[in-house]
Amino acid sequence: MKRYKDSIYWILLSTVALIWGFPTVWVVFETFFGGNHHFGFTFKNLIDAWKAAPFPQYSVNTVIIVLGLLLIQLVFGAVAGFILARYEFPFKSLVTLVFIMQIVVPVYAVLIQEYDILRGFHLLDTKLGIMLPYAVSGIAVLSFRQAFKSVPPELEEAARMDGYNTLGIFRRVYLPQAIPASLAFGVISLTYHWTDFLWPMIVTNTAHARPIVVGLAMIAQSSESGMQWNLLASATAIVIIPVLIVFSLATRKILSAFSSTFNW
Repeated sequence: MKRYKDSIYWILLSTVALIWGFPTVWVVFETFFGGNHHFGFTFKNLIDAWKAAPFPQYSVNTVIIVLGLLLIQLVFGAVAGFILARYEFPFKSLVTLVFIMQIVVPVYAVLIQEYDILRGFHLLDTKLGIMLPYAVSGIAVLSFRQAFKSVPPELEEAARMDGYNTLGIFRRVYLPQAIPASLAFGVISLTYHWTDFLWPMIVTNTAHARPIVVGLAMIAQSSESGMQWNLLASATAIVIIPVLIVFSLATRKILSAFSSTFNW
């Protein structure tokens, strides 16, 4: 009976995995084996897709946006999480609720207001304009808060007896305990902003600030390449391959970080 249940479970998981992974498999196949003028493995589709749009500029923009946002979110999340975890102050519960609401309410719910604000500060079509709405992350704050709350107060007292001030305690006692939280949030932030489309599409008009996913949309909309599926698949591969490599190389650490972090 147990083997029968295990077989059904395996079949269901395999079916879900096949359905979920088929688009990626199709993209990889079309990238390296597709096309009308060649047979077998080739890099020609990737080269053609790379030349079809200013992907070098898109890639640089994306790296700056993604890594810059991650740094800002980690710094603010660590500081705010530390304050929420170790200090008492008026309306602390309300402040915590604000960060929770920031997770619940999607950024696109206030998209028009954010667009008007950026227009007023002349930040449209800039990397900073793309980054500003995401600079403060409720997930980062609550993840660091949870990690810091797990630190025994005795460690802080021992550090104070050794002569460390608040900044020294924060750096040497609390931050090392938040490495799993940093890694787990880093994965969320990198993958989300690497593939974010709607907001960058709205606020950018030129290649100067346009990220790589929006560049992919420009290829899809162009009349020259609209029906060249191998070219579109290759452009898509340029977007997803870096994410797949990161996940492939660090799957165990990522899963371990997630399991130890998100237990608010």
